[in-house]
Amino acid sequence: MGEELELWGRLRESNDRAAHQLLFAKYSAWARAVAGDVFRRVKIAQMDWADYSQNAVIGLLEAMERFDHARGIDFIAYAKPRVRGSVFNGLRMFLAENRQAGAWQGRREDRLDSLNERDGADQLDHFVSLVSGLAIGHFLDVIGESDFVDQMQPVERQIDVDRVGGRLREAIRKLPEKEGQVIGLHYLQHMPFVEIARLLGVTKGRISQLHKSGIARLRSSPLLDGFRGAV
Repeated sequence: MGEELELWGRLRESNDRAAHQLLFAKYSAWARAVAGDVFRRVKIAQMDWADYSQNAVIGLLEAMERFDHARGIDFIAYAKPRVRGSVFNGLRMFLAENRQAGAWQGRREDRLDSLNERDGADQLDHFVSLVSGLAIGHFLDVIGESDFVDQMQPVERQIDVDRVGGRLREAIRKLPEKEGQVIGLHYLQHMPFVEIARLLGVTKGRISQLHKSGIARLRSSPLLDGFRGAV
């Protein structure tokens, strides 16, 4: 115990890396055992044991950084809730990311189904409409993100994004009311068609029709003249 207190003292007083390594080696197996307990109790498909273990190690390192040996508290008693919390935080983040990915996939399928509906156009015209509609949809997705201007891009490119974004927002405001609502809710508020249908009191099929006609109007909007290469 005296030797361990000396290691904690060296770590706190002079950030001694050798002391840090020795303490980490002493407790890393214990932290992984904590992760193992969570792994046995809460298993999530597509999440490996290595993910649990890595999050436990992160929790251990954070606990080591904040632990004050001078208070006379046992390190394991101090660190256990932090290590477990780090493992569970990793689980929550994984589930949240999966939900977001699933929601994005659902919205993507909505718009593909909508734009893929044949309306009598020949095959080439239909293909051109589909590609240009997806391009406008992509740009609307970019605008819907709060940090849509990438600060690492050249200034000229940032200006193009800003200008096209402003023109697209103005073009959406000039759409017929229902089309504008559908485009705004789907791309700027990230709502799937089924939720928009519930909100507006119509069928999902009707939302798909309004989406397709709204995108077609945006494609031909004079507000986007001069920006066709961007969208």
